[in-house]
Amino acid sequence: MTKTPINFDINALAIQRGEEFGIPRRENEYPDNYRLRAAGELRRRGNYLEAHEANSGRLYDDPEQGLAGPMAGIFGVVAQAMQGREYSPHDSERQIGDDIITGVVVRAGRDEGERALATIFGALGPKLGMDFIEATRKDRK
Repeated sequence: MTKTPINFDINALAIQRGEEFGIPRRENEYPDNYRLRAAGELRRRGNYLEAHEANSGRLYDDPEQGLAGPMAGIFGVVAQAMQGREYSPHDSERQIGDDIITGVVVRAGRDEGERALATIFGALGPKLGMDFIEATRKDRK
């Protein structure tokens, strides 16, 4: 089990991503609430990788991300895309949790799909990898 450093701020990456993507923080909004709202908004906009990084406070390649880190969410996004659906399409904040749960289940098998995703991300990088995966979705134009 990995230990989170004492000075780790789970909300810092959400604040950074929010500034990068123009998601203003509301007056008197608690950092945890902003993190969840910003992650949901990024998810709604189709910025899946950034959404899951913002939600977890970890980068996709962070070895300390743990079982429910951003890559679990990405695996969940891909698994749902392969099914041609999202579990909570009208609630992007809840969809973040659905992505993570789905990703944890998918990763538990550690099958060919995970190796294929690792190859896609390794070859194309996170942005182009997500663009490639998004292009394969049946429900998108």
